[in-house]
Amino acid sequence: MMNRMLIDYLRTRKALVDEALEARLPREDVEPKHVHAAMRYAALSNGKRLRPILSLAVGELGGCPVERVLGSACALELMHTASLILDDLPCMDNARSRRDLPCTHVSFGEATALLAVMGLVALSFDLVSADADASVRSASSEPVIRILAEAMGTRGLVLGQHIDLAQTGCACDSMDLLEEVHRYKAGALFLACVLIPAHLAGMGADQVKALETYARSIGFAFQITDDLLDARRGSEDLGKSTFVTLLGREAAERKARVLVQDAIEAIRLFGDKAEPLRALATHVTARKE
Repeated sequence: MMNRMLIDYLRTRKALVDEALEARLPREDVEPKHVHAAMRYAALSNGKRLRPILSLAVGELGGCPVERVLGSACALELMHTASLILDDLPCMDNARSRRDLPCTHVSFGEATALLAVMGLVALSFDLVSADADASVRSASSEPVIRILAEAMGTRGLVLGQHIDLAQTGCACDSMDLLEEVHRYKAGALFLACVLIPAHLAGMGADQVKALETYARSIGFAFQITDDLLDARRGSEDLGKSTFVTLLGREAAERKARVLVQDAIEAIRLFGDKAEPLRALATHVTARKE
C-alpha cells in the first residue's frame, strides 16, 4: 500500500472498530452503571486500534467476511484495554494518565477499575466465543477461547507483568530478560490477534506458522518503537531498562527495521493478498506517537 492508501485503510478500519466497540460495550444506564461507565471510558478513549485492525486484516486474508471476525477484533482490543487498566494501578506502575486522560482508577477509583477489568475480560471471551459459534469454518469455540486465555493468563500477559514488576526500581542489563518481558507482556496479545482470526478463517498449518512469525516480529518491533518514542518524549519509566537504554537509539532503530523485514518475509507465501499486513508492519516503526 502507498502511504495515502495506508492512512485511508487505517482510518476506515479504526472507525469500523470504534463503532463496533460502542455497540458491544454495555450501556452506562444499565447496572452496574459505574462499572459500565468505567469500561466505556477506558475502551473508547483515543486508542490506535492497531490490534483489532491487524485481526481484521488476517481475517480478510483468509477470506473471512469482516463481520465474522469483528467481534473477536473488538475482544482483543478490550483485553488490551483491561491490561492497560491493570498496568496503571498504584500497585503496578502507579500511572496517573493514559492517552492524555486520567487513568481509569483515577477517574473511577481502584475498586471500580478492577471490576471494569473483570467486565472487559468476561466480555472478550463472550465475543470470541460468539464469532466461533457463528463461523462455518470453526468446529467449536474451544480453540479461540484457549488462545485468548493463554494470551491473558500466566503463560502470557500475567507472566510478563510479573517479570516486569520484579525488575521495577532495579534496572537490569539483560537483553534476554527484557525480551522475555516483551514476549509475554505485549507479544502474547499480538500473537492472539493473528491466531484467532486465522482459526476462524480455517487457515492451514503453514499459513498459521507464517502469521505467528509475522506477529512475533511486529510485536517486538512495536515495543522497541514505543521505547524509542518514550525516549524522545523523555517519558521513560525511571529505573527501568528499555531497548533504548540497553542498545542505544541507533541500534534499537536498526533492530526494529530488521524485525519489520522479518515480518514481511514471513508472509511472502500469501503473495499480493497480504499487502495490508505488509503495510501494517511498515507502519509499526513509522509511528510518531
